[in-house]
Amino acid sequence: MTIGRTRRRAVAAAQSDNRPFARTDESDLRSDDPALPGRARDLIRVGEIGIAGGDHAALLRFFHPDFRFHGPAGAELGRDQLLGYFAACRDAFDGFAVTRQMLLSDGGDHLAARTRFAGTFAHRFTGLGEPIEPNGRPFEYRLLNIFRYAPAGQLIEEWAQYDTRSFIDQLRRPA
Repeated sequence: MTIGRTRRRAVAAAQSDNRPFARTDESDLRSDDPALPGRARDLIRVGEIGIAGGDHAALLRFFHPDFRFHGPAGAELGRDQLLGYFAACRDAFDGFAVTRQMLLSDGGDHLAARTRFAGTFAHRFTGLGEPIEPNGRPFEYRLLNIFRYAPAGQLIEEWAQYDTRSFIDQLRRPA
């Protein structure tokens, strides 16, 4: 009985601050913006401290163990594979930053975002298979993401689209 009550409380807490909203300006959104619902602030925060900052515990709390990523060209990754990609980005890109620039929510299980990854390509990048040597140049790529949350509030699924060719071309530009 206690387990059921605890789960209901967790679900209610995850949904209590989740309402339909849209922030469509292109400025970098902030995790301390009180006008944003909690789920949106958490998404911004995990980009800053987890993905870019390397807080592994924060990533494990945010991403459900059964998380699935659906990316460009049919890429399918589980949670550990995606966290490995993020680690490769942190290792290769000085000043690596993940910013959310637009958010839309249906007030339910889905949230959509426009996300920017950026940094300076300073060290060997191993996140796409064959290593790419650094060129010392800045890069950025923007993603369109759709996120689906599990009932207790963890991220369980993501669909992302971005121009992989442009990203690779930036990495392979001469120094």
